[in-house]
Amino acid sequence: MKKGIQTLLVLMAIASAACSQREQLPEGTGLLAVSLSSDIEAIPMVKSAAGAPASTFSLEVTPAEGGQSVLVEDYRTLSAEPLKLVAGKYNVRAFSGTTATAAWVPTYEGTTEVSVKPDRVNTAQITASLATTMVTVEFAPETADFFSEYKVTVANETSDACVFNTATGTIKDTAYFRATTLDWELRMVNTLGETFRLGPVYIHDVKPREHYHLRFSLEDYVENASAAVVKIRVDDSLVEKEYQMYLDFNNENQPSLTANFDLTAEIPVPKGSTDSKLVYAGAAYGIKSLVVSHNNADLLAAGVPQAKEIVDATDLSVLTEAGIAVTPVSYGLQAATLDFTTLLSKLPLGTYPLTVTLIDTKDHYVQIPFNFHIVSPVDAEAVSAKPWARFAILRGKWYTDGRPAGMKVQYRKASDTAWTDYDGAITADEAAGTFTTELYGLEAFTAYVFRVISDKDRQTREVSFTTVGTQDIPNLNFDDWYKDGNAWYPGKNASSRIWDTANGGTASFGCVPTTPESSDVISGKAARLESTTVTVVVITKFAAGNIYVGDFVKVSGVGAELDWGYPYSARPLALHGYYKYMPKTIDNAEDPFKGKKGEMDNCSIKMYLLDWSAKFRINTSKQIFLQDDDPSIIAMCDFTSNVTNSDYVEFTLPLQYRDNRTPAYVVVVGAASRLGDYFTGGKGSTLLLDEFSLIFDAGELTEAQREETGYRKL
Repeated sequence: MKKGIQTLLVLMAIASAACSQREQLPEGTGLLAVSLSSDIEAIPMVKSAAGAPASTFSLEVTPAEGGQSVLVEDYRTLSAEPLKLVAGKYNVRAFSGTTATAAWVPTYEGTTEVSVKPDRVNTAQITASLATTMVTVEFAPETADFFSEYKVTVANETSDACVFNTATGTIKDTAYFRATTLDWELRMVNTLGETFRLGPVYIHDVKPREHYHLRFSLEDYVENASAAVVKIRVDDSLVEKEYQMYLDFNNENQPSLTANFDLTAEIPVPKGSTDSKLVYAGAAYGIKSLVVSHNNADLLAAGVPQAKEIVDATDLSVLTEAGIAVTPVSYGLQAATLDFTTLLSKLPLGTYPLTVTLIDTKDHYVQIPFNFHIVSPVDAEAVSAKPWARFAILRGKWYTDGRPAGMKVQYRKASDTAWTDYDGAITADEAAGTFTTELYGLEAFTAYVFRVISDKDRQTREVSFTTVGTQDIPNLNFDDWYKDGNAWYPGKNASSRIWDTANGGTASFGCVPTTPESSDVISGKAARLESTTVTVVVITKFAAGNIYVGDFVKVSGVGAELDWGYPYSARPLALHGYYKYMPKTIDNAEDPFKGKKGEMDNCSIKMYLLDWSAKFRINTSKQIFLQDDDPSIIAMCDFTSNVTNSDYVEFTLPLQYRDNRTPAYVVVVGAASRLGDYFTGGKGSTLLLDEFSLIFDAGELTEAQREETGYRKL
């Protein structure tokens, strides 16, 4: 080993510069310099070959007892300005290269511990060495006489690989691995186009700095020989090993895989077809190995083993039960037949990759992948439905080149027999042959069926779905009110109401901010919310006109405690209603909104769907409120305005969904002064609310409103 053969930096040479900086150091602070050298020699496992260290190292300096690390991108910058650190012990790591576990560039690392003492230059001595395992390959020059392409794939235990390949020009490159185990595979294509393979061969107990050099040579090379042996030597424990591959350059008597169907990239099989699908294996020298394999989760679920050796297998029932018929094949048998008919007849729509690998007794190798594509016997069909309360998102697929003529969606209630054509807009992915459409105007809690037809096919797959339920919020039109003492309350009586106001806390002081409105309405009664002030003894506080789903609990300090929420499990898309607003200039303001004084007041209308386990306690005196970024919020809408209205304004506020959770509570809030919770607003600001309702049918929204809800992304 050659320790310290290349000194990259010794910072003590800049001692005079460091001394000038030391005079300016804060108390308890020292300077850190680094002396960095590298040991670049790899441990030869077959032959020696030294790499070249990176020209640039980075440094990571970490307090020994834990804490924030300091990263120095280029250690050379310390030559001009050593690192200032608080006195103490530090771990220093020097590194260069890549963090990839398989790469064509080396990685060097080195660590040390250093004590930084105050008011002096402290030098960390680090030796950086190769942190990865080096691999190279070598082929005898005459290999090119017989082979047009050859490659060696080397991988570590995480399957990260580097490929040494004549076709890509990497055959003479050097690869580096972070590994404890390596495996290599050889693939060679001769000048006749035949493929030969060997491996995988495993190398265990691999360590950093080791160099594995894989030599590949032709044993007993004779020009124009009809056969030769490739002997592979690799040394993983300083003991030479040999692997042999028989290569027959005579094109006669090669093993073959054929079939009674066209071997194309995609082999279409109509769903449920019982047309025979046979694969024939032939080997003049006799069959040594015949394997059926795949890497497909759906085939695994269908009972097809990931890999099954057929030759001399004692039990083939696992293939038979999956639908692959094969008679027993003993070693040396010259022919075998694999029947995939039953398997393919029972697979659902989709693509199923299967591979058959054949090796004869002379180690000749042939492998063919079969991509069976189970297709619908019809032009188009329904795939799935995602129901909401009064609409559903439908998905379908077509199997023709281009959208089939006359393709349309039909639907019916499950209890009906007649189909209805749905002419809504279709969003299609022409390349994938898929589409979605949204079926509006459905009834809640109702079972439906839909299908996709074309001019050619009228009887196709039917997909059933059931819409979910709707749920109303009582007194959402604000028609019901009752009076208790001086205070008005929204609802028929105290036992049934689910709305509340601040009236319960202000009425005893002669102030009722929220009252029923009987004349200026859309229909029936409306809610009149008027902001005002309340004087308690010598303290005057701003009181916003408000209404909310929940309960007034009690007066608390100079504010109040409220329980927000009403049990609710439906998923509406929007809040619809009417409002009329007459704002005033903000003349009452408290922290943190004192700067709002003199601005025009704003009203507020909000709705939340939440997954609470109980009602939420608001405390205005302690400024405990529901924040709009609270993770319990499933969906919400938020409206504000400072515009004066002479007439009612109709609104639709889309609920913006964040995820697909089912709600447990709902909250609806209206306020004449948006910042009333913070005792900020304009005395006399008045908001009228009337005829609120919930929208469950996406067909009642504009396209922009549908996009705003985000339901299509759930």
